[in-house]
Amino acid sequence: MAQIDLSNYNLGELKGLQFDVEQELKERQRHDLRKAREQVLAIVQEAGVSVDQLLGERNQGKGRRKKPDA
Repeated sequence: MAQIDLSNYNLGELKGLQFDVEQELKERQRHDLRKAREQVLAIVQEAGVSVDQLLGERNQGKGRRKKPDA
């Protein structure tokens, strides 16, 4: 990655740059999440199952456990 010389920036410019970077990070995270969601949905559709069926298998058996009799 290219090194950026920040020594000539004043405090306000640095804070503005920081804000821009944080916004870009959030947008890229949203984009990556959307992309991953689309990929998962495509795989699920190709397999011929619903998302509920897929997630339901993961959650089976996670109900409340009975306490042992004393």
